[in-house]
Amino acid sequence: MTWELVIAADWSAAASPTSARPRADAIWVCADLQGARHLEYFRTRRAAVAWIEDWLGRGYRTLLGFDFAFGFPEGFAEGLTGRAEATAAWDWLAERIEDRADNSNDRFAVAAEANRALPGGGPFWGHPQGRSYAGLAPTKHRDGAFGDHRRTERGSTAKPVWQLSGAGAVGSQSLVGCAMLARLRRAWPDLAVWPQETGFAVPGARVALAEIYPSLFDDGAEDHRVKDARQVLATARALRDAPEAWFTAPAALPDAARVAREEGWILGMGPEGPLPLGRPPDDCFALPPGVRWTPVDEAMATLARLEPVAGVGEVAVGTAAGRVLAADVTALRSNPPRANAAVDGWGYAAATLPEGPVPVAPGRAAAGADGPPVPPGHAMRVLTGAALPPGVDTVALQEDAAEAGGALELPRRPRPGANTRAAGEDVAAGDVVLRAGTVLGPGHLACAVASGLAALPVRDRLRVAVLSTGDEIVPPGTPGDGIPDANRPMLLAMLAAWGMAAVDAGHVGDDADALAAALDGAAGSADAILTSGGASAGDEDHLSRLLGERGTVSHWRIAVKPGRPLALGRWRGVPLFGLPGNPVAAFTCAALFARPALLRLGGADWAEPARMRVPAAFSKRKKAGRREYLRARLDAGGRAEVFPSEGSGRVSGLAWAEGFVELPDAALEVAPGDPVAYVPFAALGLA
Repeated sequence: MTWELVIAADWSAAASPTSARPRADAIWVCADLQGARHLEYFRTRRAAVAWIEDWLGRGYRTLLGFDFAFGFPEGFAEGLTGRAEATAAWDWLAERIEDRADNSNDRFAVAAEANRALPGGGPFWGHPQGRSYAGLAPTKHRDGAFGDHRRTERGSTAKPVWQLSGAGAVGSQSLVGCAMLARLRRAWPDLAVWPQETGFAVPGARVALAEIYPSLFDDGAEDHRVKDARQVLATARALRDAPEAWFTAPAALPDAARVAREEGWILGMGPEGPLPLGRPPDDCFALPPGVRWTPVDEAMATLARLEPVAGVGEVAVGTAAGRVLAADVTALRSNPPRANAAVDGWGYAAATLPEGPVPVAPGRAAAGADGPPVPPGHAMRVLTGAALPPGVDTVALQEDAAEAGGALELPRRPRPGANTRAAGEDVAAGDVVLRAGTVLGPGHLACAVASGLAALPVRDRLRVAVLSTGDEIVPPGTPGDGIPDANRPMLLAMLAAWGMAAVDAGHVGDDADALAAALDGAAGSADAILTSGGASAGDEDHLSRLLGERGTVSHWRIAVKPGRPLALGRWRGVPLFGLPGNPVAAFTCAALFARPALLRLGGADWAEPARMRVPAAFSKRKKAGRREYLRARLDAGGRAEVFPSEGSGRVSGLAWAEGFVELPDAALEVAPGDPVAYVPFAALGLA
């Protein structure tokens, strides 16, 4: 397909003009004229439509897309208008919604009117705090007459179109948007709506109007601080090369004609989910041109230069597990302190034994009880662990000897020195047995005790503050559509597994002053800070801006997936790790970047996890530019299988996975059986 002009619009239902400074959650429109892209930010819907219509009037063959639902679930349009056509619902809304030049509108009152006209109280719900509308419930209907989603939305993460307010609500955009589309359709007779008017065929009209869903397209190749802007840029690029299959593939649906006419469809979605892009992404777009992206190895090298900040103390060996050794430790005693028997048997001096039977000397030697000297040419009973009595340098196994009548028969005499342990053969007094920087485990404690140590010099547990950010975040278990704060309990648990003293710094909304105060508090109570969210470049991403203004930033854009918006810097001199807000990306970045750095700050040696080479149980084609980490686990045959979706919103993959498959920075194609690097969670201290 070839379109001279592609226009992609990110819509908004804001009831007043948005800020003069370009921001997220507002209207962004990209016009792509034969590859030359024009990006604009609009404070009002009127201004955006005027700009779009100016482009439409230039005569180009145009594909015009808006990112709101062009239809409603089955039965709605017919119940409201008597006609099972999405465009009939558009006209009904256009007759009633007054969308003024200052963005004020009456969408909630119109939704309430629609509810009153429909059976069961109608499907729309939600209204602004402190307001109420007769016929419009504040919360979701439990037993509505209509489904929550259209057929096309079942392969996406779209919210129900009935929700008009609250976190992630999209219903208001569709109400004012569909009313606008009705007016646009009347104003431009050479415009056809896909698929409501065209069916699932390639539109032949000069202007094709279609519903888009920008989240279908990777915006990683776009350089803009506002995500909405990046998304319309990426969407326009994808639509420019839209293949015919994007328009025709949904025709395979069993009820394709009804779906097209009544519900509509998202361009780029097939019957089973997103369709392939029209043009394979070029490696040159793996990272935005002209932008400095820090390779993973470079970021790691910066972190490796950190110096310990945790204090030093002494603790009893029995309480030292998980602590970091603060200084080299030398043995106070040899292990074993004296030569001893390694087995139960008979001890003697090998060079003095006569031929034939060996006389047995009276007595015995047992662990903790010295035996008497053994005369030359004699043997004496010796038990495992016993210090070798004078006159013994060899021990014959009990089962290789037979005693009878005070004499010992040795059919097979072992070599001299057999079955004995030399004094200090394991550790000699004065030897360095444990090195500073060691994270003490059970084996280290056993070695310390065997070397005569009762206490060890250790680092204080590193205090790490964990702070969640974002207005959309709500405490776990909160009813409604807010985003539960999964990051904070997850990160606190990870720190505990790493032997650190986690400090819960709570949650702060999208307020720069409140965030700065929270960071000040965290810096005053902790040795390091982990934050989640706000590390990108949007208007509400205050962390990265505050770090640039009042702190220091070592790295910001890291060439890693998931987790590109990862800020590494300092606040009031305290190391800070600005993790992404998405839990999957936060988990990945914490495990791979924060863990070795925090351990180093706590006094441990710098260490990255060991990789295993295992055969792949999956296929994957990867672009050059970013190192990628796929949630994975080993199947019964020892092959690495990966979670079905790479989407970083799929938190269930963290519970499913047992490690990561690491794919290198370079372009790569993996086929089943190819060797790949596998990092088990156990190697990241998360077993």
